[in-house]
Amino acid sequence: MAETGSDIRMIHVPALVIERVCGAVGSRETDNSAAASPETIAATGFSVRRTVGEGEDLFSLSLLAARGVMDGVQPSEIGGVVVATFSGERRFPGLAPRLVSELGLAPHIPAMDLQLACAAYPYALYAASAIARDTARAVLVVDGDVQSRLVDGSDASTAPLFSDASTATLVRSCAPGEGGESAFGFFSRASDALSCGEAGPVKMDGFKVFSFVASDVTRFLRSFGDGFDAFVPHQANMYMVRQLAKSLGLGEKLVTCGAELANTGSCSVPLALARYAKEGRALLAAFGAGLSASAATVRLAPGAALGLV
Repeated sequence: MAETGSDIRMIHVPALVIERVCGAVGSRETDNSAAASPETIAATGFSVRRTVGEGEDLFSLSLLAARGVMDGVQPSEIGGVVVATFSGERRFPGLAPRLVSELGLAPHIPAMDLQLACAAYPYALYAASAIARDTARAVLVVDGDVQSRLVDGSDASTAPLFSDASTATLVRSCAPGEGGESAFGFFSRASDALSCGEAGPVKMDGFKVFSFVASDVTRFLRSFGDGFDAFVPHQANMYMVRQLAKSLGLGEKLVTCGAELANTGSCSVPLALARYAKEGRALLAAFGAGLSASAATVRLAPGAALGLV
């Protein structure tokens, strides 16, 4: 662990390579004009949102994405499963052991669920990097949420924002000394500015969240430097992420999916990656509930983006 500033520390690990990533979104598309004012739509950039339809839930979306990313991959190649979500329909069994069973993976591999919200994806990648390094195998990372059941449909400040989706990412760790390094960073402090009880609803103070991103998150991400081929942030709000990219000098590197899919929670980062058909070095950034932020520098393999399944 190396200190990069007075209050920011980086964790450096052998380079983490994203080999494949794909996503699945709720089948029901809703026009936000019935639930949000034109001013809200213009401010957020979310004209439509996607929610689960009949027979769909978080597990079905996650399984669909996982099968997509596992197409042509032998179960014996997988050394572990890491799942990140805050909206699982069951307390237990978790999504990870259910996916191990459904995908026919070896029953002895590590399989864990992380309960995290907006900042989840880099956390899940960090856990996956350790498993990938220690097993010398690929790790399946699943990140997704069904948020529609946790919002108040009459709350115009939250209901039009959130979509339902899940993603699957296949990652490998380079051997030490080969392929360089990946850097991970984390930041958190307690706040109810964005919160959700066990049964909902999601409550948000948009001004406080925006201020957090404009101040703490911006300073945090500057510590990662530059020279990236892609900047992939959490799609919290299209105006917000464009301003963030501009302030970091990464406006031309910005990768988004929010205009078409709205805020899909923490999986908005891999969902954007699933549509980014280029290889290179990427800075992944996630932020929100906590209030928390996390970021990772990763390598994108050729052909990693598999799109939506």
